[in-house]
Amino acid sequence: MPPLVKFILGHIAVGIAAGWVLLGALLALDVAGLRGLIFHSPDGALAVAMLALFFAITFGSAASGAAIISLGRQDHHGGGRARFAVPQVAQVRAAACLLRRRAVTVRARGC
Repeated sequence: MPPLVKFILGHIAVGIAAGWVLLGALLALDVAGLRGLIFHSPDGALAVAMLALFFAITFGSAASGAAIISLGRQDHHGGGRARFAVPQVAQVRAAACLLRRRAVTVRARGC
């Protein structure tokens, strides 16, 4: 298997695991009465299966997307805060035709 595919599949597996841990925590802590609602329903198993599927899709996709985006980074410092380039203020030169008070037709080369 190519290393890039292993890289993406590994991140998808981590994302799915994180999603299922979050789902387990939501059910264990009974957030907003979710556990009681699911377990007192006749279709509780279907609800848990659907939640597990959608948490896996959501968190697996987010983890693979983050992995793909991180591929282009050149910093290999190993931990710490991400180092991003500080945005520079673009210097914009106002065209002379915009400063005039009368209407000017724009030619192919500029004002």
